[in-house]
Amino acid sequence: MKKIVMLFVGVVCSMLLFSGCSDNKGKTSGATVEKKTITIATTALAMPEVELGIEDLKKRGYEVTVKVLQDATTMCKAIENGEIDVALHPHKPWMDSYNAGNKTDIAMLTPYIHKNTFGMFSKKYATPEEIPNGAKIIIPQDESNLARSLFMMEQLNFIKLKAGVTSPTDLDIESNDKNVKIFKIHVHQVIASLDDADAAFSATLFAVSNKLDPKYQIATSKDADKFGVGFIIANKNKDTKWAKDILASYTTEKVREGINGIYKGSSIPGF
Repeated sequence: MKKIVMLFVGVVCSMLLFSGCSDNKGKTSGATVEKKTITIATTALAMPEVELGIEDLKKRGYEVTVKVLQDATTMCKAIENGEIDVALHPHKPWMDSYNAGNKTDIAMLTPYIHKNTFGMFSKKYATPEEIPNGAKIIIPQDESNLARSLFMMEQLNFIKLKAGVTSPTDLDIESNDKNVKIFKIHVHQVIASLDDADAAFSATLFAVSNKLDPKYQIATSKDADKFGVGFIIANKNKDTKWAKDILASYTTEKVREGINGIYKGSSIPGF
């Protein structure tokens, strides 16, 4: 009889183990964890935007910690390592490029929180048409912003790209009738290097963060819908209740008004 009881207890324990037993903190052994503590990462520039939703998250019962990290790559690695839960900074094409290049599984929650605008900047010329042949033009070197720059250069009739290319590099330039000289540098250095070039292409938010006078933006892209910025998260966690609560806290009218006030058009609400 004792053997039967012991066997029964062993079977029950095994079933509880494989069904994801909860400890007294509510944690499970499954792929995702429902919790009440959330760590968000962002940049110093986007900190005011992140602050817009913290009060609402706290009202939903969450303890919130915000970390300022330098760039999107650092944020993705922190998500992979479990050091943070979500981050708000990179746009969707950049995240897709990161996943492809690093074989990672990072997702972006939707709807987007904001969309990044992009532009052509010059301190020497008032319009794109004034840019002379042989001009020195600076663009970001990362894959997604490089492609965005080249597409905008094509739209402004500086270059022609090979047909059908979805993520062009400078090797995909089919013709360069104005013989412009293209220099690729780190995305954060483009605006700071504007004095050394005839023109530059950059996300408008970097012009704002560098306190560049808006008059130096001589053209604006029309592709903001393709460059949405949402909270990035480990794919296994995207359907958790806490992820849904983050979205609910950051897609309010208060956040919408805040985005318009903070970025003044360099980023626009994405919801």
